[in-house]
Amino acid sequence: MKRLIIILGLVVFLAVSCEKREQQESKVSNVSFTPCLQNNLRSSELSDKVDVKFNNKDVLITYRNFEATCDFTTVNVTYTFVNGVLRITQKGTPNLADCICHTDVSYTIEGISQNDVNVIFINGVQVYCYNENNTLKGTKWKLVGIVDVQTDVLTELEPKDCEKCYTLTFDTDNPFVSSATNEGIKSWGENYFVTFSASNELGGNYIADYASHSFQIIGFGGTKAGEMADGYFYADPLWKREIKSFFLQGNELRLYYNENKNYLLFKTWNP
Repeated sequence: MKRLIIILGLVVFLAVSCEKREQQESKVSNVSFTPCLQNNLRSSELSDKVDVKFNNKDVLITYRNFEATCDFTTVNVTYTFVNGVLRITQKGTPNLADCICHTDVSYTIEGISQNDVNVIFINGVQVYCYNENNTLKGTKWKLVGIVDVQTDVLTELEPKDCEKCYTLTFDTDNPFVSSATNEGIKSWGENYFVTFSASNELGGNYIADYASHSFQIIGFGGTKAGEMADGYFYADPLWKREIKSFFLQGNELRLYYNENKNYLLFKTWNP
């Protein structure tokens, strides 16, 4: 009987130890936030400002314009992770004032890899959903503008009334044909894209790594002839092959360039 009690005690001890070890392997770190930012927008209008990235076995969250009361001095971050669903709670504390302000919050949740996560909620709002078919192949996009990462300022490009200008299509049945070589980019490599600047049709080949979010242009063709002023801002990162990473989620695509200081922001295009 004593042996049975001892064995049961060891089983309970080991179970508790394992549970603690699992909790210790996953934790919140590197929490940072900006001082109180005054504006007239509610957090519900700013929910699309959440960035979710994965780095090795960590989840990196950046939540811009998170709503808090004006008296907050810190942002507390807690979470639960069950069956692939990561539920995060952010709360500014203290939370007693009547006035509202906003803060840019960023933090890391360690020990949770991209392969483990299906859905992420922050304060009950879905900000990430894994979709194995969420690839660039066969997708069509329209440029919204160029974003400065540091200031979060969006610059729209002229002309705005041109249907084809600043459109981007991946892996279509009608690939671009280079006027210089009279050769279709489809023959240059397996993955290719076609795009239009303000004045010209351009095309190239690319490699996209969906795990690391790296992007590389390995072939590019077209012309700069008669390019309009704003067209250069769009075409130059492509010509120079400066795009090194991307973010793809739902109806939004970002192509980062200039050492990730800027990105081309696209929305789904349905011509």
